[in-house]
Amino acid sequence: MSEEGMSKKIGIWAFMGGIIIAIIVGFATAFINMGSSIGVIIAIMSILGLIVGAMNVTEKEVTSFIIAAIGLTTGSMALAGLGSVLPEGIGNIVTTIFSVFGVFVAGAVFIPALKAIYKISKD
Repeated sequence: MSEEGMSKKIGIWAFMGGIIIAIIVGFATAFINMGSSIGVIIAIMSILGLIVGAMNVTEKEVTSFIIAAIGLTTGSMALAGLGSVLPEGIGNIVTTIFSVFGVFVAGAVFIPALKAIYKISKD
């Protein structure tokens, strides 16, 4: 397998891992008081997002990826707000899942956005 193919595969697995972790953390908040460990989880999700952005987005995909990431991040934060109108247990789960996923996507868009800014300023 080529280096680019391996990089893409790692990026895809990191993206899937981010989604799964967000869901697990969301449901875990219903049963476990996360306390200070939520900061560690947010850091892990940010790093996973950076891996996805660095390894999974080619130069020709940057613009489309940034637009999709803006939509996902905005949508995640809007859906996280739904938690306040749902019953407490379910609301906490929904809020946590979408907040953690939003942090993950924000991390993923960071490097492609830097690449886009560099390309624009270089031209």
